[in-house]
Amino acid sequence: MRSHDAFPSKYQKSTDAKGAPIVATISHLEQEEVGPEKTKKWVLHLEGQKPMVLNRTNFEILEEALGDSDDWPGHKIKIKTVRTSFQGKSVDGLRVEPIVPKPALKDDLNDSIPI
Repeated sequence: MRSHDAFPSKYQKSTDAKGAPIVATISHLEQEEVGPEKTKKWVLHLEGQKPMVLNRTNFEILEEALGDSDDWPGHKIKIKTVRTSFQGKSVDGLRVEPIVPKPALKDDLNDSIPI
């Protein structure tokens, strides 16, 4: 048995997305008391998945792609595991990647070509 199986978490962990990225739809964002110290943190709630505690990096990635956090619900994201530095050590961490629909192509294919 692995430690992540022996001690399941209420929130997303890097081991949850280690094998394959998780694709989820944002339900809502709220502040919650997290951890034994009951520190207030922003938690991203996802449809059909465990919620994810957001660090500043992930919050800013979502903000840059999706705008104001009030507009995030309904958007799809990919959650993946990446190597990052924490307290001077290289560790696995979670990163979000917004799935932003590509704009529809203009109807440029029907242009006439001068001969």
